[in-house]
Amino acid sequence: MNYEALQAAWASSGNNPSAAASAYVMAEAQAELSQRSSHLRRMLVFAGVMLTIPLGLMLVDMLTGQVDAIDLHREWGLIPFALIPFMALFVIARRAAPKAPPSGTLLQTFRALKADNAAARLRIFIIGGSMIVFAPLLFVLLNQIVATGKMAPHEMQSAAIVLGGALALSAGWMIVKYITQLAPERRHLDALIAQYEAG
Repeated sequence: MNYEALQAAWASSGNNPSAAASAYVMAEAQAELSQRSSHLRRMLVFAGVMLTIPLGLMLVDMLTGQVDAIDLHREWGLIPFALIPFMALFVIARRAAPKAPPSGTLLQTFRALKADNAAARLRIFIIGGSMIVFAPLLFVLLNQIVATGKMAPHEMQSAAIVLGGALALSAGWMIVKYITQLAPERRHLDALIAQYEAG
């Protein structure tokens, strides 16, 4: 949604838009919230599947003897390494998922958009926090794998560069999204709600 144009139109109408204009804004907001909710559900399912597949394949390889068994005394880093992404997905699904689109007043619609924005910002903090824990754990795990002889030192360097680069790119993308999209959207919504309550 174009929040700057919406805010300007709201102010030009004396904070009292017509019923048709209000209905249009509510319909646009509900469509936006429904689209965001559907997109998040698809992303959560996709992430869950992509995390489960390699773990399942590794388990099959272990059971069929195609790879060496994991020594959890020496490779304990695998446990949090595997659990942290699933925990992040679970917390996002429970605490940072958008609510159902509103069907009430225009003020409730604005507040629903603000709640959706807050949920999106919370998701970034959850993922960012997971990455902060994940990064040093990745270094520990790679060293453990090298120590068990399952990876050569030069392979560890390559893996660290690739995985570390992926984490850095993901963190950069989240920072850019927060600064350029979520923070401005929050300011516009705060202004709209303030204008509505003042009118």
